[in-house]
Amino acid sequence: MRSVFVPWGVALSETERLLDDLSRYTRVDGIELLDFHSQIEKANYGARVSPALRVLPSNDGLDLELPVVKGEEFRAAGRFMGEARSRGFKVTCNFVPMWSASDSFSGTALVDLWGKRLTGPGDFPVHGCPNNPDILRFGEFMIREFVRTWPDMEVMALNHLEYPWRVRWAKPKIDVESLFTCFCGACERTAADQGLDFPRMKAEAKSFLASLSSPQNQSEEGALPGANADDVAYFFLRRPHLAEWLRFRMDSMTRYSRSLIAAGREAAKEHNPKLKFGMEFQLPSLSPILGTDYVALSSDLDLMIPKFPDYLPGSVIPLFAKEIAGRVGLDEGALLRLIRDAFDLGPGPRSYKAYSEPKHILLYSNAYDYSIFARQLKYLRPLIGNVPIQPYIWENNNDWRGLRRKIDALADAGFDDFFLWSWEEGISSEHLRALKGIL
Repeated sequence: MRSVFVPWGVALSETERLLDDLSRYTRVDGIELLDFHSQIEKANYGARVSPALRVLPSNDGLDLELPVVKGEEFRAAGRFMGEARSRGFKVTCNFVPMWSASDSFSGTALVDLWGKRLTGPGDFPVHGCPNNPDILRFGEFMIREFVRTWPDMEVMALNHLEYPWRVRWAKPKIDVESLFTCFCGACERTAADQGLDFPRMKAEAKSFLASLSSPQNQSEEGALPGANADDVAYFFLRRPHLAEWLRFRMDSMTRYSRSLIAAGREAAKEHNPKLKFGMEFQLPSLSPILGTDYVALSSDLDLMIPKFPDYLPGSVIPLFAKEIAGRVGLDEGALLRLIRDAFDLGPGPRSYKAYSEPKHILLYSNAYDYSIFARQLKYLRPLIGNVPIQPYIWENNNDWRGLRRKIDALADAGFDDFFLWSWEEGISSEHLRALKGIL
């Protein structure tokens, strides 16, 4: 399946044009829709104006606040999905259960080392913790309702089952502290039930974070010392409680994910027996650091969807290198190269070209290295032959040349099918016509 993301604004206002153009100019046979209406669907989403709304008919049966679309909007969404399926397109729901659009959920949010609660992106004021029972009930209710009320859905793709990073886009800067979650009361209780020393884990995480703000030794001209697997092993041998914390939060996310999948499959037995369940997860080399055990979860799923986003090498990693280099006094370029090498992003450019007007949360136009697909294969090896894999790629700024190179590189790595995130202008008639023979 070649699937393209479609914002709800286009889906509902340009149904016939969109389906005609996809059929005429592309090999696309799938359409992916978010489970919510949100500012996130826009290329440049800003501060929260109104809450994101789930595309559900109601929140009846849930004793928690869940903003949903109006009745006519839901019916219009159903008509679009029915029409798409009648035209031969497979419908995928991009399901994001850990973000809440209700302020009443603030007590369920992820908490960093200093007690700060994490917000979600755009118009989601809360990013929930997988150990919080309300977040679990919230997610299980939603997945059952989407299975029940989206009868034309063929794939349910669980997304963002991970611990986040936060970027402040007004003046781009990464919030390093946001990487050190979660230390909420629910996590503390869960850890205690498992016999883990939560205070010691928290103290060691604090110590490590403090080290990211202390000057480090380096050779002349800001060069960084080399690092290998033995160095990484020794790092965690010296910090066993940090390693235990990383395992704890990964196990927490795995339990949460499996509970949602089980709830969805139970609902599918009655409402949609042929429904497939998949998971969209971050770059394979990075996912374990973010708490996603995609190898373990692959046995519970019908489809695995690894992401290869431009924003990772083109925004997040450069901002992280800049922030840490400034804190510890290391050479920014050298640290950036080390990070790219450590996570197999490819060597990247000699110098980064910044967009004059950043768009699509992307700061640099030439940071993407097309060798990334071949480099990441070794991390996907446990999945190959056991579960179908369909990578996720992005097209930014209508860069059809870059999209062609990604599709060719995917094919060289053994993948013909993929999911594509494309913004509103990327699925205009003019642009789809330009993609004929590419997409």
